[in-house]
Amino acid sequence: MPRPLAAFAAGVLATAALVLTGCSDSGSAASRTTADPGGLARQGAFPLTLTHGQGEVTIPRKPERVVVLGFADAQIAAALGAPVVGAARNSSSSDGNWLGVSPGYPPKVVTLDALNPNLEKILALRPDLILMTTAQPAFGEAYEKLSAVAPVVSYKNKLLQDSGDDLTRLIGRALGEDAKAERLIAKSRARLAEFAAAHPGLKGKTYAFGQEYAGSVHTVVATDGPTARFFAALGVRLPDELTGLRIEAAGTAELPAERMDLLDSADMAFFGVYGEDAEADFLKRPLVSGLGLSDRGDLHFLDINESGMLLGPNPAVTDLLLARLGPALKKAAA
Repeated sequence: MPRPLAAFAAGVLATAALVLTGCSDSGSAASRTTADPGGLARQGAFPLTLTHGQGEVTIPRKPERVVVLGFADAQIAAALGAPVVGAARNSSSSDGNWLGVSPGYPPKVVTLDALNPNLEKILALRPDLILMTTAQPAFGEAYEKLSAVAPVVSYKNKLLQDSGDDLTRLIGRALGEDAKAERLIAKSRARLAEFAAAHPGLKGKTYAFGQEYAGSVHTVVATDGPTARFFAALGVRLPDELTGLRIEAAGTAELPAERMDLLDSADMAFFGVYGEDAEADFLKRPLVSGLGLSDRGDLHFLDINESGMLLGPNPAVTDLLLARLGPALKKAAA
């Protein structure tokens, strides 16, 4: 069974918790950013110095050989037309690309391990920029070693908690493509506003989103995380019953079997499940089969790639997300 991308399940969640604990203190580099987060007098100028969540990086010239190690890095870089020479491979995809990478990278590009850094392979690609804003925690732990290979841009504030707009601006600036980044953001915002205007019944509705993996159920409950921001743009919010759960890592909370009834506080729910018969097994859980969500048909299942896309939404995947979630959103708005 493939492991969930950018997972907050099982061992990946535990590792992410350690990384976030070490990098999220109030004195982090990202918290010292100003209105000009990159410290630039004029956008697109090189050399430039950027501040991110793991430090400060100087990019001497416009990148010509870019390596992308996270799913959003790959999605945003492709949308901005970056010269990508190496990308982390999505093992759950037939062509190795993450959902939302358009145009998709050719097979010779998607060859890197998505879970653990292979320094030798990355070095052989001769990158002049490494993007890892949404890479797995092991890459954050190898930040210093990767920085010896090429300039590295990591997450802005916290892993998997940066807004998609912020990541697009950060990556756009590193690439020298500020104007393209702003156009991508504007297009995304306009699309979300258009959908919300077309479905005014969404305003005030509530949602739940989570993943089930290896017997554990986790929900994304951070009200300031990227998932919440995506839904907020549509007028949809998290119910208070879920936001009151204790956050463990990456904006998530474990939902114990005896508290599955909390899902009924939401008007609609989206869950990523993995493996054969996973949906049926989830519905057989105690307190799930009797949920109003289940009876109304408002409990929706996502596959591994769709769930990952909703975990880290960004302007490059807005249209795809609306297309996938559209039927459920329209039903809730009716």
